[in-house]
Amino acid sequence: MLRIGLVGIGFMGRVHMLSFTDKPMIPNAHVKNGKLVAVCDIDSKKLEQAKEEIPSLETFSDYKEMLASGKVDAVIIATPHYLHPLMGIEAIKHKIPVLIEKPVGVFTKNVFELNEIANQNPDVIFGLLFNQRTNPFFVKAKEIIDSDGIGTLKRMNWIITNWYRPQKYYDNGSWRGTWAGEGGGVLMNQAPHQIDLWQWLCGMPTKVRAYCKFGKNRNIEVETDVTAYVEYPEGGSGVFITSTHDAPGTNRLELIGNNGKIVIENEILSYKKLLVPENELNKTATANLMDPKNAPQFEETIYTKEELGNIPWGVEHAITIENWINTIEGKEELIAPGVEGIKALELINSMLLSTFLDKEIELPIDPEKYYDELMKKCENSEFKDTWRV
Repeated sequence: MLRIGLVGIGFMGRVHMLSFTDKPMIPNAHVKNGKLVAVCDIDSKKLEQAKEEIPSLETFSDYKEMLASGKVDAVIIATPHYLHPLMGIEAIKHKIPVLIEKPVGVFTKNVFELNEIANQNPDVIFGLLFNQRTNPFFVKAKEIIDSDGIGTLKRMNWIITNWYRPQKYYDNGSWRGTWAGEGGGVLMNQAPHQIDLWQWLCGMPTKVRAYCKFGKNRNIEVETDVTAYVEYPEGGSGVFITSTHDAPGTNRLELIGNNGKIVIENEILSYKKLLVPENELNKTATANLMDPKNAPQFEETIYTKEELGNIPWGVEHAITIENWINTIEGKEELIAPGVEGIKALELINSMLLSTFLDKEIELPIDPEKYYDELMKKCENSEFKDTWRV
């Protein structure tokens, strides 16, 4: 059985650690095809606690020492964001398969370097914990889109404002809510899964105009509220709205194209497939506003409807880890290849850069420009980090 090492035992690190035991933090979220044999953290108290919970663990305070120990076959990285690319590069150089927590990094400049090292070592499996790619709702949406079920994208709207975080959440650590500690706020910490799914389902846009509110309703440095508008190569558009201060919040995704519409909300996926594409419907519609063809949202005779609901959730992290292990063993293909993480990160960086510069951003962004702007924020940050390069 593959011997797994874990670097970082914060909240998500503990979730991953306990998923290898018979007492996971998330019910039924067991990783069955690998064995956790070692953990690494700079906090000795966390190492002591891990050893108490799993006595068989080897413990390390230096991740390079863990990688060179010969005691692990693969590693999961769940450390602060700035460290993800640096530790990923080190693992790949040691020929050790690596699975990195979201986001893949804070800025694309050093993620390009990570991807280059990964491409030079294609035999070393590099994955990302974009576990929502295993969520049945988004798997179904992806299948519909890939089969041309909604046709050419016209519009995407995602309101994801149920990431509520009180002030005490940010006050719980001096690094939280700071540019130098986290490199961003709701975009970097809470919404990366949705941003990855956004590009996974819709592809990458060509233009981004965003309005990020830094410290809105919370005493922090980074963004707590974002509204972004994007444009796609084939003429479609999208709006992405997220925040950490709405109570109660909303999570609603709408995708509409020439052939149909997908809505995911309240743990239900609804898919309406037009019997004829909208451009054909337009040709047959009359000037009579009482004609049902002129009010398709009210007339079910012009589409078929399919719903998916009552899906159990919560085990996606374990499924993603198992998929990574199976890929290492040659049994599956990665659900979330590591090199794809730069796409979601570029969207995050472009939204922040658009606000920094107060203008529309064309993709791909200039990685040096974003890095320079981010470093200006870090220089004035209250948190003084020790890992930035």
